[in-house]
Amino acid sequence: MEQNQLKKLMEMNENNETLETTFFEMRRGLSLIAKQSKYLFDECVKEGFTEEQALTIVLGMFSGSGVRND
Repeated sequence: MEQNQLKKLMEMNENNETLETTFFEMRRGLSLIAKQSKYLFDECVKEGFTEEQALTIVLGMFSGSGVRND
């Protein structure tokens, strides 16, 4: 294998490893957000909010749009 081809192959491997790491970190972050959302939803329902109200609160908190007053 030519030196230039080997260098390109090594660069591709490094890029693939970086993408793989980024993917798993993103997946772990999304999993944490999902768990926090579920916990917040359950706590809202436990405190007496309806499921619709709890969902509105959770979506507002995690979307960054705040809670709507309909």
